[in-house]
Amino acid sequence: KPPDWQDFLGIVVLLLINSTISFIEENNAGNAAAALMASLAPKTKVLRDGKWSEEDAALLVPGDMINIKLGDIVPADARLLECDPLKIDQSALTGESLPVTKQLGDAVYSGSTCKQGEIEA
Repeated sequence: KPPDWQDFLGIVVLLLINSTISFIEENNAGNAAAALMASLAPKTKVLRDGKWSEEDAALLVPGDMINIKLGDIVPADARLLECDPLKIDQSALTGESLPVTKQLGDAVYSGSTCKQGEIEA
């Protein structure tokens, strides 16, 4: 009995179509995940060269002054430079259930959330 070339070619064509669709879907999913991660990258208001600007938190360097206000996630470890009290939720770091009041010179830690006040650090 001769080989069944028609069935063979049909199966190969279906496999190629399936592989192409899978590749396109995987590529689209990867692009969507990358776009989501980029949009969630933390940004902060930073004072450099006497001007306030919004920068990626990953670009902060020692000596930068940052502005922390209500709802902000602290982008980097810092010391507070103003006297107004600031309430910081450190529960992700310490497990404390209530926000902690921070004063002049106190340290705030990356990943904690500002619950009340606005300050430069």
